Amino acid sequence: LSVVSWNVNGLRSLLKKAPRALDELARRTDADVLVLQETKLGADGRGAVDGEGEAPKFLREYGTREYATSTARKGYSGTAMFIRDGDWAKMKRVEATRLSAGGFDDEGRVLTAELDSCFVVNAYVPNSGADLKRLPERVEVWERAIREHVRALESRGKAVIYCGDLNVAHEEIDLWGRHAENSKSAGFTPEERAAMTRLLEECDLVDTFRAHRPDARAFTYWSYRAGAREKNRGWRLDYILASRRLADSIVDAYALPDVLGSDHCPVGLRVAL
Repeated sequence: LSVVSWNVNGLRSLLKKAPRALDELARRTDADVLVLQETKLGADGRGAVDGEGEAPKFLREYGTREYATSTARKGYSGTAMFIRDGDWAKMKRVEATRLSAGGFDDEGRVLTAELDSCFVVNAYVPNSGADLKRLPERVEVWERAIREHVRALESRGKAVIYCGDLNVAHEEIDLWGRHAENSKSAGFTPEERAAMTRLLEECDLVDTFRAHRPDARAFTYWSYRAGAREKNRGWRLDYILASRRLADSIVDAYALPDVLGSDHCPVGLRVAL
């Protein structure tokens, strides 16, 4: 099974700048499941990019196409999932997921798919904000709710693949530098990092990239400011986590920093199921 995740920082914007970007990514990675975050679509998400009653303009081989959009704020947040029918990705259902996580539930942040072989959860985890205003709600409400969701899926007897922009650099190796200074910044606070550790431990998940490449210094997000990408001053905020039972079946786990079009790059997982 090949799963690829990308925060596109605006789906319409990406398709306008690079109409073939997603098709090229799908071809390069042979993705069975392609998930996107920060799509920034309105309530008419599907119609806005796929057209009404038309053949899709992109990813035509992916018959299952689901969008979750923000009803709280137009052009904000949002997720999408595209599934290609095949031996590895026979689809049972996919739906936008409400976590009972307060206002976050109105922001289109989670999609959950049940395949024959596993569950796939696509999440755009809330950013705690420049002033950490949302940090308490992020850690105390969102993180608890997502742990409960993953555990509930696990209890149904299938492995879980949890992926997306998780908005945390978990370990020091996941951040380019200035660790003490950035410990007061969204994405590297002790509270967010501890919540990630708790997620991995309580839900018995593995960080597939770190399991496959324990010493790799790789990033998935670079600020548009100060030439951060050119200097590789990045953060690893994008992950594909998987049930520990899949750890020995990881074929590859990777990031694709050469793929442009967003301030994030895609990440991927190939696992033998």
